[in-house]
Amino acid sequence: MYTDQDYENDKSFMTKQERFNQERFEKIIDVLIMYKQQFPDKEVSLSDRSINESVKWFQENMKGMIDNLSK
Repeated sequence: MYTDQDYENDKSFMTKQERFNQERFEKIIDVLIMYKQQFPDKEVSLSDRSINESVKWFQENMKGMIDNLSK
């Protein structure tokens, strides 16, 4: 079984650029998952359209949260 320790070990062998790309991909997946949870009836995939929609939604929600914290 592939464990968190295995994953961290694999990441340690990556170049800085590879780690950056891997972490960016993981963040995109996280945002897509949150977007799908928020809109279960929407079709969400690893497409440019879905990624753009979900990132825009995420940015708008984060802006609202930051504005609320600033008050």
